[in-house]
Parts: sequence; C-alpha cells; structure tokens
Amino acid sequence: MPRVRAVWLIVPLIILLVNLPLGSAAESVLIIGTLEPLINLDPADSATYFEWEVLTHLYTGLTRQVHNGLTYELALAESHEVSSDGLTHVFRLRADAVFNDGTPITAQTFADSINRVLRLRGRAAEIIAPYVRSALVDESGTLQLMLVKALPLSFVRQLVALPPFFPLHRQSFPLERLNRRPELSALRTNGIYRLSAYSFDEYRLVADETWRSTPPQTRVIVLRRYQSSAALREALKRGEVQVAWRGLAEPDGREVQQAAAVRAHSVLSSQCFYLIIGQRREPFNALQARQVLMHSLSRARAVSDGLGGYGAPLYTFTPLSSADVLRYPDFDLDALRSVLSQGNYSRFRQVLSEVQTSRLLYGDSVLSATTRLFSQVATVDAVRFNVQDLEPRAFLDQIDRRAFRLIVIGWSPLVPHPYAYFEPLLTGKLAMNAEYDTQEASELLARAALDDSYEALEQLAMRDLVAIPLWQSAQVLYAAESVRGVLIEPNFLLRYDQLRLA
Repeated sequence: MPRVRAVWLIVPLIILLVNLPLGSAAESVLIIGTLEPLINLDPADSATYFEWEVLTHLYTGLTRQVHNGLTYELALAESHEVSSDGLTHVFRLRADAVFNDGTPITAQTFADSINRVLRLRGRAAEIIAPYVRSALVDESGTLQLMLVKALPLSFVRQLVALPPFFPLHRQSFPLERLNRRPELSALRTNGIYRLSAYSFDEYRLVADETWRSTPPQTRVIVLRRYQSSAALREALKRGEVQVAWRGLAEPDGREVQQAAAVRAHSVLSSQCFYLIIGQRREPFNALQARQVLMHSLSRARAVSDGLGGYGAPLYTFTPLSSADVLRYPDFDLDALRSVLSQGNYSRFRQVLSEVQTSRLLYGDSVLSATTRLFSQVATVDAVRFNVQDLEPRAFLDQIDRRAFRLIVIGWSPLVPHPYAYFEPLLTGKLAMNAEYDTQEASELLARAALDDSYEALEQLAMRDLVAIPLWQSAQVLYAAESVRGVLIEPNFLLRYDQLRLA
C-alpha cells in the first residue's frame, strides 16, 4: 500500500491498495480563514485541535480514522496484537511505508518518534504519558508499545492515530530537541499533502506528488490567519477566503450569511457538557439532593434557547452510549415534586446552590444555555439555583481547589471512545476534584478496559450522580455556497482533502 496517513482529537482518509501515482488533482486553490495561530509543526509539542488537524493532513500513522465516522483501521501497521494483560501492544509495519523522499518508515522510526515525544516533554507528552510508558523494537523487528495501564484495544487504535504517534524523519525533527519551525527544505512527511510554504500567518498545503492513492479534491489548500472574528467575517464577505473555520463568532456568522452567499455547516462533536457535583459539600453530600438536581434540568430548553439549536440534549452518560442504557430525565415537574417530598424538601428546607461556569472560556452561548438549563425549575419554591459567570482563572481555580458545589464544564475526550469519558469523570482528575473516589468505579473501569463493555459504569454514574450529562456541542463552519465536500468529523477534524469548489 502506498504511504497513508492517519489522525486526531482528529484523523485521515481511507487509502486504497493501489500503486498509482497521484495523478492530476484539480489545480484550484481553496483558502480557509481561521483565528488559530500557525506556530507549531512539531508533533512532539502539538496539543491543539488545529495543530493536530494540520499535521493529520501531512502524516499517516499506524492507524487511521475511516472517513465520516468513528471507525479506525490499520494504516502503516499491517497487524496489531495485544498481550493477555493488555499492557503490551505489538504492531508489525508495512514493508512499503516510506516518507515522501523515499526514506523507509520502519518500526524503529516509530519507536524513536514516540520515545522522543515522551523524553522531550513537550505539550504532547502531557497528553500521552498517562497511557504510554515507552516504545521499542523486538528481535523480530516489530514495534512494541508499552502501556502504563491496560486500555481497550479499540481505544489504543484510536490513540496511535494521533499526531504524537506519527513517524518523524530525523532530518526534520532531531531526537534531542523540539523543532517547532523546521526548515521547509528539510521537512519530510508522508501524508496526502505536503507543506510548500509557511509563515506565522499562512500555511500552503499542496497535494503530495508521491501520494499513490485517491488524490485530494483540491490540489492547494491555503490556511490564512486573521486577528479577529470581524476581520475573518469581512474576508469571507469579500470572497478573500472561501471557508471560515475555527474562530468566527456566531453573530458574525449570522451577519455574513445575510450579506453574502454563505452557508453554515454544523455537526455534533465529541465535546459534551456536564454538571459536576461536589460530593462533600452541602446540600449535595446527600444523594437525595443530587437526585432533586437531576430532575431539575431543562436540557431541551438549554439547547434550543441557549445554544440556538447548535447542539443536542445529552440523556446518556456519553454520546457513544448504546440506545438501551439508562437515560437521564429532562425536567419533569411531577417527578421533581416526588423526589422533593421523599427528601422532605420545601420552601423552608431548600436545595439551594450557585452554578458556576465561564463565558470567556466556553463562549456566550454556553452561559446562556446554563441559565436556561434551570429556567423551568424557577417556579418551584423548594429549589433555587443561581448561575455565576467566572473569569477563566477563577473558574479553573475553583475546580483545582475543590471549592465548587455545582460547576458546568465542557469535556472533549482525547479520542472518541467511551473510556475517554468514563475515566476522567468517574476515576480521574475531574472525579477527584469533585471528591468522588470509589474502589468500585476503578474496578469497573479496569474491567471495561479488557471487555470494552460500559453498562455497569453507566449504572454507577446514574446511581452516584457525580457528573450529570447536559448536552453535546456542535461544530460550525461557514463556507461560500460554491464550496462542496464539507466533511467535519465529530472529533474536530475538517477533512481538507474533501473540500472543492463547484
């Protein structure tokens, strides 16, 4: 198979087993405007969705995400096996894997690249170090990935599709140091696009001539940075860019649709918002108060009125939960009155609390949605919630110091897998900050890592109510009506190779 490419928080395209040259992809140029900084090309120091999106189009890893879904398959790896304890994953590499200068990509290439990430302690190391201990090549020439703890097989396949696991050419990225801005002449990649020029304000991606599979729909993709949403809005109006992605504020998006031939494209993302409950703070140290809270939430109104319909109410613990699992209730006055009566709550003994979130961290719409989340319970005397908007530093400090009672947070999983939701919310840092620590949750998660079944964790989450799901957020892209092939994956990846101009 020709060189392929994978991806993350994000991933690449389907590679066909053919040996054809790239061919004559359309010579058109499509320009994407963004507010994201264009500053880092080293996978070992990359940690943002935008950085991973760009790198995903320049490289292919051991695995890749299949287009238009959350299925992953082997890419540069031709086989993948796991030890009985789940701690060692073995990958055998394809013999035809090469960089675009013809240099072979071997198991040692991957081992050196992964260990470089861990050793240099860039931003990517903070992301993968909780899962990966090291990589080595055994006597048979296969790559062995040594994990910190057992993980589901499907989770690992998603994990190694991320940029921190991409193979790196030593000429581009020395083993002993980070190289955020490599010399273009020294940059060797193995993806569907290569980088032909770049600066702090613009990247130019050109279809790689050595790509031997389906060519991209548009030969040249330009990523251009703007300093403000208003500047990006005006560029889209003028036709200076054809796509506005990552940064155009909703009011500017509405204005540009009214003034120009522009359409909004939206897709539900893997990011979900949760109400995290301090387990040892009154009144929520009592399970009955948490149950009152569960019945007080108006998810549908939060999404329709607060988010303007850009999102979806979340009634299961994760958006990946099966249809037959326990569903969290939306606001139901009769059910609420019943649990209030059972807990002996009244206007004289209220369930009373502040609810904290951060507009500057999550945006105006999230603050609006949080307010509307409690709008229908306002007429019930026994329940009172006061929404507070905190500065980002104060908001994060409340979480770190475990000083909150109720806090609305957005959680974006590392990979789109149930484990990546349950681990942080029931056993990881978020659970710890909510002062929730049970051996039962840890044991159930360890079991799920081996059998990839999460029904027991779903039941535990609803029983104990440490994190209550609220809504699934949406990603929105604005594009000229002449743009076709807009494909945004749920895990924040815009597929550049599918974009084309009519």
